[in-house]
Amino acid sequence: MIPEVKSYFSSIDWILLLIVFTIPTIGISVLYSASYDPDTEHKFFLWTLNSGLVLRQLTYCFAGIFVMFVTAAFPAKAAFRLSYYLYVFVLLLLVAVLVYGTISNGSRRWLSLGPVNLQPSELMKIGVILALARYLSKTPPKHGVYGLTELFVPCCIFGIPMLVIMRQPDLGTALAVGAIGAAMVLFVGVRKWVLIGTSAIGVAGVAAAWNWFLHSYQKRRVLTLFDPESDPHGSGYQIIQSKIAVGSGELFGKGYLEGSQTRLEFIPERTTDFIFCVLAEEWGFIGSVLVISLYFLLFFRILQGVMRVKDYFSALVGVGVVALLFFHTFVNLGMVVGFLPVVGLPLPLFSYGGSSMLTTFFALGLVLAVTAQRSVFSSR
Repeated sequence: MIPEVKSYFSSIDWILLLIVFTIPTIGISVLYSASYDPDTEHKFFLWTLNSGLVLRQLTYCFAGIFVMFVTAAFPAKAAFRLSYYLYVFVLLLLVAVLVYGTISNGSRRWLSLGPVNLQPSELMKIGVILALARYLSKTPPKHGVYGLTELFVPCCIFGIPMLVIMRQPDLGTALAVGAIGAAMVLFVGVRKWVLIGTSAIGVAGVAAAWNWFLHSYQKRRVLTLFDPESDPHGSGYQIIQSKIAVGSGELFGKGYLEGSQTRLEFIPERTTDFIFCVLAEEWGFIGSVLVISLYFLLFFRILQGVMRVKDYFSALVGVGVVALLFFHTFVNLGMVVGFLPVVGLPLPLFSYGGSSMLTTFFALGLVLAVTAQRSVFSSR
């Protein structure tokens, strides 16, 4: 038993774990500042217990770390064999959300299971990564890169969940699923003429989505991006206040718990989608670059592990996880600085929220599993 435990811990990428633990640690400190009320008694533990926000986030983090280590302890072969079952199960949950889901802010995204609210669309990201990795690894392209007909099944694997998620509606998560699928397919390789053709179809799809799928509030978010001052007290309010917060931080920031945009509650979603505004205002450009650098180190470290694996399935899982994390990070930061429309994607390991935190740690556990055990098929 002891040799097995030693082998388990020796196979873990501790540098990756150090980065993974550092990001949510900083995130919790920023969350405390984002939700801090200066009128309450200045005692951290008393305030934390009274508000519950930081305490819940700590609970999500510890639960996520547990999920990550449990996932990493399973053989990577188990992920391969269970991939299709997980995919179908979560897809059924997504359909159940459309029928039985709880409506919040005009969207039906949650399944209420007693005291727990489950968001299947978050888990669908993992389902797509595993199912697509299995299919692509077992059905390689006949001529080195995929042709048009060979792309039908892979596109269905991530396209069907995208359509179901769009019906909730949840544009941000649907785009994330699409980005994961596209990155994994491109990693294997696609013919140039197919890539050009699908890009043209994608442009047509965007036009179709604009006319028939996007709701009016989603269209307003996109249009507001180009001229937020046209509606400064409505759809443009969040973008304007976010840019003010980021810009006012300057080089070194205003200091911890000293952000005026945060203290005066000008940023509505400062604990979730726009938590980076709090960091930028209080920690400044230096602090922002530090945190962004941690994310790029995380991506780089995962890709380093992917380069050492001996089979396509493991490599594709790693690529899918990097695509998931990168897309979330890029879009979230783009929203904060007014470069991209607001689509409601949290900053991984940083924003407040249980579903996102658990999904991210689950994905990182898969990375630890496939990179530590090197080959899914080594024992065959």
